[in-house]
Amino acid sequence: MAATIDILEKRVGNLENLVFGSSDKDVEYPKLSTQDIPSLICVESLHNVHSKMMVSVAGHKSIAESFSKLGQIQNYLDPEYADELTITQPAKLEMILAEEDLIKQTASSMEMLKNLEDVISSEHIKAAASSHQKMQALSQVHLKQQDEAARLTENVSKLLSSYNSIITLLSKQFVLWDKLVTELEVKAKPVKKIE
Repeated sequence: MAATIDILEKRVGNLENLVFGSSDKDVEYPKLSTQDIPSLICVESLHNVHSKMMVSVAGHKSIAESFSKLGQIQNYLDPEYADELTITQPAKLEMILAEEDLIKQTASSMEMLKNLEDVISSEHIKAAASSHQKMQALSQVHLKQQDEAARLTENVSKLLSSYNSIITLLSKQFVLWDKLVTELEVKAKPVKKIE
């Protein structure tokens, strides 16, 4: 692990020399604090956790042995490794032969796809993709227009309701005036005396 870090540090140093040359890179690009870059905070936190874990494990041999065997444990957890242990070569061959029809069908389907590759990548299909984008833009415009139409319908409905209430009030007022005028006309007519 330490050798890998040394190699990486040398490569970074070579890159810095290629980029900055003889100029002082720390003057032009000062080192960033951990507050400036969240990834540095994450790396620092992981390093702190790792160092605390190593300190807590230092006195326990069984835990240290478990850490040293993590590679083996990962191998045992891998399904392919379990298949290698349990399935023999003749059994693998038998499984392949049992799936022979499916494998042949898949191969013929792949050949058909390869033959149809020109059709799939034709200009018409590519044009359909741009048409799809145009249709999406049109559908967005349509949705906006639907919203506007809904708002207009609501406003017209409110206006019609107001108009109807005004007409109703005017009709009632005209009926009252007609009744009043009729009463006044009746009072104003001279009464004929019957002899």
